[in-house]
Amino acid sequence: MKRESLEELVYDAFVFGLPIYELARTRHNDLNGVLGAPPLAPNTARHGRSLSGADDRWITTPNNDTLYSRAWLDLSGGPVTVTVDAQPRGRYWSVALMDASTRHFALLGQRLHGAGPARITLAGPRGDASNAKGPAVHAPSNDVWLLARWIVDGEQDLPEARAMQDRMSITTAAGTTPCRIAPTSAMDPENFLAVLAEQLARNPPTGQDAERANRLASVGVQPGGGHPWDRLPAEVRDAWTAGVEPAHRRVLQTFIEHRRQVDGWWVPENHLEDEAAAYEWRAGVALAGLGALEPIEAVYAVRTTDDTGKSLHGQHRYRLTVPPSGIPAESFWSISLYELMPDGRRFFARNPIGRHSIGDRTPGLRHEPDGSLVVTLQHRAPDDARERANWLPLPAAAPFALTLRAYHPSEALRRWAVPLPKMVRVD
Repeated sequence: MKRESLEELVYDAFVFGLPIYELARTRHNDLNGVLGAPPLAPNTARHGRSLSGADDRWITTPNNDTLYSRAWLDLSGGPVTVTVDAQPRGRYWSVALMDASTRHFALLGQRLHGAGPARITLAGPRGDASNAKGPAVHAPSNDVWLLARWIVDGEQDLPEARAMQDRMSITTAAGTTPCRIAPTSAMDPENFLAVLAEQLARNPPTGQDAERANRLASVGVQPGGGHPWDRLPAEVRDAWTAGVEPAHRRVLQTFIEHRRQVDGWWVPENHLEDEAAAYEWRAGVALAGLGALEPIEAVYAVRTTDDTGKSLHGQHRYRLTVPPSGIPAESFWSISLYELMPDGRRFFARNPIGRHSIGDRTPGLRHEPDGSLVVTLQHRAPDDARERANWLPLPAAAPFALTLRAYHPSEALRRWAVPLPKMVRVD
């Protein structure tokens, strides 16, 4: 085997396995209480009762617009039913269902079901849902991630949002199958391949995934028990040891390359028809925005530079201007600010006013006479009262990024054929 070919196979294996690994790590952390919360049992919901803030690390790039509810469904023992009772009219809600490789395969929510009620029964790929009452779906995998979002219009609105959460229930009479290998770090190839082997055994790949896994078997993509690392030739283990960090960097770089810039914002290419590009994109999302919704439900744009192309950093001051036309979304929009971590993940940073985002529901904002909105971004509180009203605090001395979210975006916004906010450094 040529060295160049071996390096490419290792990269392809890392790309293929990274979304599966990151989802398994998130699942492991929840089910075992790794991040401090009590362990969460499979097939039960955990409701986040507060908006995500600087102390939340369970998911990268969280929003600050909705409460989250999440559950880790295990269909290996039988079907699971998710029910959402009727919700208040006009309020955003969604319950996304993702397979073990992070692909969305079903959704309950305001866009499809209005105020509800809504119900779905999930069976594993080979499960039996013949006795289901209501719609039934064969999930692509036995492990399913449920991630629900419930709109919050400020702290005073939390009781209503919590009541929305309580209208969701999960029922099953099925048993579950625990995972045995703890994900520790995707940068440890031995652990990476062991976790991947267990997950592929729990969730056998099909179609393109099965073809890809077969092609990568020689570098350790081997469903089943045990540790593939121990069965690999020394040259393959050496290739993994030398190649995992470059592969990680390359995933982040190709994630950028599979986007295009619109008014200084990075947005996804409209079509990722190339199979390899689609896998790279999903791997990048696993690092930068695990659990992001499909474009028909929500769109995301990311900003890491000002209008001159210079990287954003908390030591500077900026002005961001939302055009008078606003952001065309039927539900709502927001712009969130994240501190950039060395591994590519993004989290909210602590600030004195606890504000992590600004959007069309933020109270007290002051618009310009033409209807535009000028947001002040800096570390210290502005002296001017108008600027303080529109202040989005920056981390003291760290790089940061912005994420624009629009829920139920217009067709033009899904094509990114509308003006987006400008970003100017002012110091």
